[in-house]
Amino acid sequence: MEAKSSELIGTESPTAHPLRLLLDGRKLRDGGIGVYIDNLILGLLEIGGVSITVIYGDDRCRDASYADKVEWLWDPATPYSFDEMMKMSSRIDFSRYDIFHTPHYMLPYRIPIPTVVTVHDLIHISHPEKMWYPAVARFLIRSAVRRADGVLAVSRHTQAGVKRLTRAADEKIRYVPNAISPRLLSPASESILPNVESPYLFALFSNTKPHKGLADLVAAYEEFREGQQWRAYAAECPMLILAGFGIERYVSSAEGRAVLAGVEGVRAIGAVSDSELALYVKEALALVVPSHIEGFCLPAVEAQAVGTPVICRPVPALLELVTEKDTVADSFSITSLAKAIEAGLARGGASDRTPAAAHVQLYSCVNIASMVRSEYERILALRRGS
Repeated sequence: MEAKSSELIGTESPTAHPLRLLLDGRKLRDGGIGVYIDNLILGLLEIGGVSITVIYGDDRCRDASYADKVEWLWDPATPYSFDEMMKMSSRIDFSRYDIFHTPHYMLPYRIPIPTVVTVHDLIHISHPEKMWYPAVARFLIRSAVRRADGVLAVSRHTQAGVKRLTRAADEKIRYVPNAISPRLLSPASESILPNVESPYLFALFSNTKPHKGLADLVAAYEEFREGQQWRAYAAECPMLILAGFGIERYVSSAEGRAVLAGVEGVRAIGAVSDSELALYVKEALALVVPSHIEGFCLPAVEAQAVGTPVICRPVPALLELVTEKDTVADSFSITSLAKAIEAGLARGGASDRTPAAAHVQLYSCVNIASMVRSEYERILALRRGS
């Protein structure tokens, strides 16, 4: 089965004069949304035709390879705040820009130029951590979609969910997936990884919220290890390496220590550099994604781009991405995930690990940025026409 997005290639359209973009980058270096912003900027700079100004609040946001290629605009508003919604727009001279793009569903009020909103998922509604999240998220998403000129959804599952929630017209909510970071396509040259003593499974967590399924993964790995079926195709049981900023915080918590205590073969390494991450993913037997829900799941696409198979649960957004090399659990149970790990590893040795060039092109920063720029131009043309 091929990922269902081949029609996304080749959407670039020329722009006569540079489009003046104001991009909210205050969540740079903050989880998946930060990666989304980073990759979008890289892609837009490469295709050209866009002059980018990035709103930031933390000086660490400017620690980027493209720092001198964009204009930076400081604003004190914190993400998801009253100040962001009600006051930020009064501090900005919008006459300098053609379009404003916010990479999450908080669209400030009183923005006088065309606006674009990216919605990554509806997790605050479907899998809330606090009981009041759904009501607030429904209001904010409906408000943002109603007021925005265009909405980008990073998966078809999210696109369909936003349409059901807001009843917006089909043409207003466009599917534009996340992009693969070019950094992940250039692993470090050294072939020796720290903390690696045997073949391993790899899992990456930007956070360890309940819907990410970290505790389930540890339990499933323990069940897989104790089942001993791996002896049919391996001399030793593969390790499970847990990485990411979320793991760094998790191992220092009481909950994390309780989950990981006494589980043989699990190694929590925390955050790693981009070059190390690229190598960890490339050398892994498989990337395991134990999530109960995802808006897109960029790590899965990145693993596929370097030839590493994916093992996951039947999450709708992931089902859009999996190929014949990947393994999907039959259900969301821990036992089903353990069996998927077993099945994925059992056939993994015979799988071709050559990355698919079409896949890399499909989710490249350039292709995704071309799609986004086309949406900017479409929205501006509609505004001019009206």
